[in-house]
Amino acid sequence: MGPGTASASWGLQLGVALVFLLASGCQGLSHEGWLLLALKSQMIDSYHHLDNWNPKDPSPCAWSGVNCSSSSSSSRLAVVSLNVSNMNLSGTVGPGIGGLTELTSLDLSFNEFSGAIPPDIGNCSKLVLLNLNNNNFDGTIPPELGKLAMLTGCNLCNNRLHGPIPDEIGNMSSLQDLVGYSNNLSGSIPHSVGKLKHLKTIRLGQNLISGSIPAEIGECRNLTVFGLAQNKLEGPLPKEIGRLGLMTDLILWGNQLSGPLPPEIGNCTNLRTIALYDNDLVGPIPATIGNITYLEKLYLYRNSINGTIPSEIGKLSFAEEVDFSENFLTGGIPKELGNIPGLYLLYLFQNQLTGFIPSELCGLRNLSKLDLSINSLTGPIPAGFQYMTKLIQLQLFNNMLSGDIPPRFGIYSRLWVVDFSNNNITGQIPRDLCRQSNLILLNLGSNKLTGNIPHRITSCKSLVQLRLSDNSLTGSFSTDLCNLVNLTTIELARNKFNGPIPPQIGNCNALQRLNLANNYFTSELPREIGKLSKLVVFNISSNRLGGSIPLEIFNCTTLQRLDLSQNSFEGSLPNEVGRLPQLELLSFADNRLSGQMPPILGKLSHLTALQIGGNQFSGGIPKELGLLSSLQIAMNLSYNNLSGNIPSELGSLALLESLFLNNNNLTALLETEDSVVDNLASVDLSHPPLPRHPTRSVVLWARS
Repeated sequence: MGPGTASASWGLQLGVALVFLLASGCQGLSHEGWLLLALKSQMIDSYHHLDNWNPKDPSPCAWSGVNCSSSSSSSRLAVVSLNVSNMNLSGTVGPGIGGLTELTSLDLSFNEFSGAIPPDIGNCSKLVLLNLNNNNFDGTIPPELGKLAMLTGCNLCNNRLHGPIPDEIGNMSSLQDLVGYSNNLSGSIPHSVGKLKHLKTIRLGQNLISGSIPAEIGECRNLTVFGLAQNKLEGPLPKEIGRLGLMTDLILWGNQLSGPLPPEIGNCTNLRTIALYDNDLVGPIPATIGNITYLEKLYLYRNSINGTIPSEIGKLSFAEEVDFSENFLTGGIPKELGNIPGLYLLYLFQNQLTGFIPSELCGLRNLSKLDLSINSLTGPIPAGFQYMTKLIQLQLFNNMLSGDIPPRFGIYSRLWVVDFSNNNITGQIPRDLCRQSNLILLNLGSNKLTGNIPHRITSCKSLVQLRLSDNSLTGSFSTDLCNLVNLTTIELARNKFNGPIPPQIGNCNALQRLNLANNYFTSELPREIGKLSKLVVFNISSNRLGGSIPLEIFNCTTLQRLDLSQNSFEGSLPNEVGRLPQLELLSFADNRLSGQMPPILGKLSHLTALQIGGNQFSGGIPKELGLLSSLQIAMNLSYNNLSGNIPSELGSLALLESLFLNNNNLTALLETEDSVVDNLASVDLSHPPLPRHPTRSVVLWARS
C-alpha cells in the first residue's frame, strides 16, 4: 500500500471515529445508523435506492436493504442484515463495515463496487452469508476472512480479484459454499482446505489457479460440487478423490491435469456429472467407472486417454451423455453401450476404434446424437439405425464403412445432420433422407455412390449444405435445387453430372460455396451466376463449358476463390475482374482466352495464387502484377503467347514460392533480388532460351 492510499484509508477511519463521537453526544440516530451513512458516503447511488437513509431517523431498521433483530447482548435492535443487491450502486466499501458486528448476512452482489474488499469484514464475526459477487472488486482476498468462523456461504464470483487463496480459509470452520469463479485468482489450492469439514460446494472456475489438487481434498467428506474448470491445474487427479462419496459434480475441464484416472473414482457413487475434458489425462478408462450407476453426464473428450472402452460402461443405466472423443482409444465399440436406455448423446469420434458398429446401439431409442467419425470402423451401417425415431445427428465420416446406406433412412427419424463422407459406401442415396423436411447438412462425399440425387433431397427446403463430391453420381443439375432458399453450399465435384447449369441457379440467394468441378457440364455459364451476392467459392473447373466468361460473374464481389480452369472459355479477360477485391485464388488456366492480360489484375491485393497458363494471351506481362504482394503459392503464366521483357517489378514478390513463365515468347530475364530468388521453390522460365542479364539473372529449371 502506498503512502497516499494509507493516508486516505486512515482519513476515512478517522472520519468514522468522529461519527461515533458525535453520535455518542446526542439522542438521535444509533451508532450503527451512522456507520451505514458513512458507508453510503463512499457509494454512488445513481438510482436513489438509498434515499430513505435519513440521519434524522432514530434507527436505521426501516431503511432500504437494512434488517434488524434483537441483539444477543442487549434488548436493543441491531442491524443483522444488509442487502443492497442489484441496486446499481458503485464506489467503494469502506472499513466501517467492520463496525456492524451483529451482521449475519451481507449482500452487496450485482452492483458496480470497485476497490479492495475491506479486511475489516473479518470483524463481523457473526456473519453467516457473504455475497460480494458480480461487482468490480479488485485486489486480493483478505486473509482476515479466515476469522469468520460462522460463515457458511461466501460468494466472490465475477469480480477482478487476483492473488492466491489465503491459507486462512481453512479457519472458516462452518463454510459450506465457496464460490469465486470468473476472477484472476492464482497460486495453488491451499492444503488447509482439508480442514473444511462442512464444505459442500467449491466453484472456482475461470481463474489462474495452478499447482496440483491437494490430497487433503479427500477430507472434505461433505463435498458435493467440486468445480475448478478453466484454470492451470496440473498433476494427477489424486486417488483421495475417491473419499468424496457424496460428490455429485466433478467439474475440472480445461486444465492441464495429467496421469491416469484413478480407479478410486468408482467410489464416488453419487456422481451425476464428470467433466474432465480438455486436459492431458492418459491411461485407460478404469473399469470401476461402471460403479457410478447414477452418472448422467460423462465427458472425457480431448485428452490422451488410451486403451479400450471398458464393457462396464454398460452399467451406467442413467447415463444421458457420453463423450470420449478426441482421445487414443482402441479396440471395438462395446456392445454394452446398448444397455443404457436413456442415452441421448454418444460421441466417440477421433479415436482409433476398430471393428463393426455394434447393432446393439440400434436399441437406444432415446439416442439423438451419434458421432463415430474419424476412426477405423469397418462393415456396414447397421440397418437398425433407420428405425431410431429420436435420431437427429448421425456422423460416421472418415472410417472404412462399406455396403449400402439402409434404404429407409429418414422415414422414421427427423434427421438434421447426416455425414457419411470418406468411406467406401456403395449403392444409391436413399430417397427419403429428407422426408421429414428437417435435414440441414447432407455430406456423402468421397464414397462410391451411383445413380441420381433423389427428388426429395433436391426439394428439401431445410437443406443448408449439400456435399456429394467424389462419387459416381449421374444426371443433370436439378432446377429444384435452385429453389432452396437456405442452401449455402453445393458440392458436386468429381462425379458424372452432365448437361447445362440452369439459369435458375441465380435463385440460390444464400449460396456461398458452389463446387461443380470435374464433371461433364456443357453449354455456357449462365449470367444469372452474378445474382449470387454471397458467393465465396466458385469452382467449375474441368468441365466442358464454352463461350465467353459472363461479365455478371464479376458482380459476386465476396468471391475469394474463382476457378474456371480446364474448360473451353473464349474471348478476353475483362477489366471487370478488378471488382473482386477479396480474391485469394484466381484460375482461368487451360482455356482459350486471348487478348492482353488486364493491368487491373494488380489491384487484387489478396491474391495468393494466380493461374492463367495454357491460354492464348498475348502482349506483355503487366508490370502491375508486381503489386500482388500477397502472392505466395504460385504465379503461372506459362503456355501463352506473351512477349517482351519480364517486368523487374516481379522481383518485389517476396512471398512467391513458384513462378512459371515458360513456353512464351519472352525476350529478357527477370532482374531480381537474391532474397526473392531464394524464396522460390519452383521457377521455370524456359523455352525458348532467354538471354542472360549481364549482372544478375535467374536461370532455374523447375526445381522443388
